[in-house]
Amino acid sequence: MMPVNGRKFVRVVKYLLAGVTVFCVSWIACVNEWHAGVRWTSSRAQLGRAMSTMRTIVAYSEGKQAEMDRPTPLTCDSLPVFPKINHIDRSWPGEARNALEWQHVAGTRVSLYAAYYDERTAQRYVRILATFHGRNYSTEGALFCQTRLRNGNLIEDTVEVVAAKPLEIWWHKWDVTPSEVDTPLLLSCPLTEPLSGPSVVSVVTEPCDNPSNAFELKPIKDTNKRTRTFTICVKDMNFDKDISQSLVEWIETNKILGVDLIDMYVDEVTEKTKRILLHYQDKGLVRLFHVPIKHKSGRSLWQRRRDHILTYNDCLYRNIKESEYIVPLDIDEVVLPKIANTWPELLNRFNNYGWNSSERSSVMIQNVFFFDFMQEVDKYSSNGRGLKSKIYIKRDDVRIKDNDTLEIDEIELIVDSNNLSNEVIDDSQEDEVLYDKYKSRCGTKLPTPKLVKHIVSSAVISPIGFYSKSWMLTKKVLTAFNHYPLQSLGASGSVGWSAPFKEVQLNHYKESCNTTVVGECARYGRRARIDRAALRLRRQLTRALADAICTGINII
Repeated sequence: MMPVNGRKFVRVVKYLLAGVTVFCVSWIACVNEWHAGVRWTSSRAQLGRAMSTMRTIVAYSEGKQAEMDRPTPLTCDSLPVFPKINHIDRSWPGEARNALEWQHVAGTRVSLYAAYYDERTAQRYVRILATFHGRNYSTEGALFCQTRLRNGNLIEDTVEVVAAKPLEIWWHKWDVTPSEVDTPLLLSCPLTEPLSGPSVVSVVTEPCDNPSNAFELKPIKDTNKRTRTFTICVKDMNFDKDISQSLVEWIETNKILGVDLIDMYVDEVTEKTKRILLHYQDKGLVRLFHVPIKHKSGRSLWQRRRDHILTYNDCLYRNIKESEYIVPLDIDEVVLPKIANTWPELLNRFNNYGWNSSERSSVMIQNVFFFDFMQEVDKYSSNGRGLKSKIYIKRDDVRIKDNDTLEIDEIELIVDSNNLSNEVIDDSQEDEVLYDKYKSRCGTKLPTPKLVKHIVSSAVISPIGFYSKSWMLTKKVLTAFNHYPLQSLGASGSVGWSAPFKEVQLNHYKESCNTTVVGECARYGRRARIDRAALRLRRQLTRALADAICTGINII
C-alpha cells in the first residue's frame, strides 16, 4: 500500500497536470478562434464572435502581435468585379468637390476617406480611415478587405481577401450625450505578403462581393530613412476674419525653431489669409489640404471634435514614411524650448533625461496659458494685486452661446524672481534698421509679435495630460488625437514621456476662456506670473518678419 504522503503527492501532480491541460486547451482554442476570424465560415454570427475577440488583444511584443495578426486569406469561386477607381486630389485649394469625396460601403453605415500602406511592423497592413454613423462599432457587422495588384492599366487576376480589424478612434467616456454622431474609425487589413507594387483595396460586407469602392495604394520603395524630423499638423482652419499677420508670425517662429514642414488642413479662410498660405506653400514650408469634413453650423462641438480626429490621423498616415515626428498644433500654440535653440537641439537634450524612442510613442509637453486679459503689466499695482478684469466668453458656433459672463475681481501677479530677472531686450540700432526696412517695403509699421508682447501667463501650469501637446513618434503611433496618441503599436493606450518643464513649455495664446477652459477659468485666471521665456526669440523673429511677406496689421 502506498504511504499517505505518496498518495498526497500523486493527487497534487494530477491536479497540476489537469490545470496545465485546461490552460493549453484554452490557449489553442483562443488562437484557433483568432484565425477563424479570417477564414471562410458560413456563419456570420460565429465570425462576429471571433472578430470581437481580437479587439481585446493588446500589449503583446511586436513579434507575437505579428504572429497573431498574420491572416489566412479567404478564397472565392469567382473573381469579384474590379471596381471603378476615382482619382481624388485632396490638395487645397484644388477642386473642392473632388477633394471632399468619400466612398460608401454598400449595405452599411460606414464611409471611407482614404487608404494607406503601413510597413512599420513585420506584419504589413493596409490602413483605411473611415467613419460610421453611431457610437459603438461592436454592434456593426463584419467587413472584409479585397486587395489586388495593379500594373498600369492591367489588373492582376487574383485578389487577396481578409477580415478587416475595426478600431474606433475615440474614447466613449469623452461624450456621453445621446445625440447622433459619426464616429471616426480605423480599418486595418493584414496582408499575407508585402505589396510589391501599385495596388487597389476595397471594402465589402461579404468576402466575395463586388465592391462599390476602391482606393489606390502606391508603396514607397525606399523606406529605410525618413526625410524629415518634425512635421506640424494643423487641424481644420475655419476663420471668417483675416489672420494673415498672426499666421506669418506663427510660421516664421516655427521655422526658426527648426520645424521641417507644416501640413495645414483648410476649410474656409479670407482671401488675404489664402494669399499667405499659398506664399508659404510656394516656399516649401507648408503643404495644404482640404479638410476631410467641412464645418456645418448644425454640427455639435462633440461632432466637430470627432471630425478633427480624422484630420490628425490623415496627417499621421501621410507622414509615417516621411517624418520622424508629427506635432498636432493650433496656430495660437508654440512649443518653446527654454535652453535649447531649436527643436532638434531640444530632442538631443531629452536623451540626458531618459527619453527612449524604442519604449515610448510620444513626448508630452506641459501647457501654459497666456490670456489677453492678463497682459499690460503696468496696470498691476505695486503689491502685485489690483487688476480688475472681466472674462467674456468668446462666442462662435462651437462655443457657449448664452449671455453668461465670468467675473474675476482681482488677478494676483505672483512675483517670481527667476522670471523677473530675465533680460528685457530694448530696441537696438539693428532693430530700427529692420523696422525702417519693413516700412519702406510694406508701407506700414512692423507689428510687434505676440510672443514678445505677451509676457504675463497664468501662474497655474497645466498638469501633464491636460491641454498638453505631444511630439508623436510616427513609427509607434497607431491612432492620434489632438493632445496625445490614442493607441500605440505594441502597447495599450498612450505611452507618453513627460518632457521636463525646465526644458520646454507649450505657450498657448488665448483671447479668453472658451468652452475648452471655461470650467477651470477661475483657476487659471486668478493668478498670473511674468514669463519672458519667449523673448529669447525676439531678435531672430524680428529679422525674419522684416524680410517676410507683407500683410498689414491683422492680429488675432
